[in-house]
Amino acid sequence: MPIIVHEMNFGAVQALLTGTNGAVYKDMLKRGLLVESRAKANLQSSPSRVDTGRLRGSIRARMITLDGVPASRVGTNVTYALFVHDGTGLYGPRHRYIVPVNKSVLRWKSKSGGKGGFVFAKRSSGMQPNPFLKNALVAFRT
Repeated sequence: MPIIVHEMNFGAVQALLTGTNGAVYKDMLKRGLLVESRAKANLQSSPSRVDTGRLRGSIRARMITLDGVPASRVGTNVTYALFVHDGTGLYGPRHRYIVPVNKSVLRWKSKSGGKGGFVFAKRSSGMQPNPFLKNALVAFRT
């Protein structure tokens, strides 16, 4: 009976796991792009809350390395993304009305007109959260 000898090529295994042409890297990139696509779709599903599409267009998946292991990071650099994701006012993390600090009333630009195109209020309950990134993570498992 012949003797079979196996030799482990650790360099090839390391390249497979951590290299940019390795299967793990390619799979992580694919999953990151799926999450990016789902996050954009989650924002698209509520068109009444989309003004310009800037937030949706800014969502990107990119590859990073954590402790020598490839990882996919999906996010945005738009400053108001956290407010859209987590909500504001009563619906946000503090669960309080939004009230004016330096003036007697709040003022913001109205989508439907109003007095000179603005809305005036003593307080605002804020906006409900749209956890578009958190809800997009289900696409990572597919």
